[in-house]
Amino acid sequence: MVSILLVLWTFAWCAGTVRGEFPRPRGELRAVDNNPNNWGTITFNVFEHLLSLNHDGDLVPRLATGWQWLDDHTLEVTLRQGVRFHNGEVFDAEIVKFNWEEHMRVGQPFRLGSFMNFKPGSRLQILDAHTVRFLFPEPDGGALVKLSLLHMGNR
Repeated sequence: MVSILLVLWTFAWCAGTVRGEFPRPRGELRAVDNNPNNWGTITFNVFEHLLSLNHDGDLVPRLATGWQWLDDHTLEVTLRQGVRFHNGEVFDAEIVKFNWEEHMRVGQPFRLGSFMNFKPGSRLQILDAHTVRFLFPEPDGGALVKLSLLHMGNR
């Protein structure tokens, strides 16, 4: 009983002593968290992806409708048409480029599994509004699985 009263007295004594201003957001927000258990659950429910793996481990289309290896270093991806984000922005090759550049800017977004990161020098070319080409500096057998982890969001 005494411990409960002590806790209640402490809360009552502290009430009103927390003061200060909380900063207001000024434009964009960039959250960084090295623990994929924290952000993985959220991002896979908020962002869409070009493709994903089904329960059998097969690659299935999402925002991409198809993909083809042109050679060991070049992957061409066709994008789904008629997709809009929650803010009305149209999904197209420019959005893929925007998300790719942000992903590459981070450098190694997958810190615990660095094998899931694209190699430096990997690039993206826009061929038209619904086709992009990924160019890798060396053959990358995991590129399609890596693309299944590349989050697509609006600008």
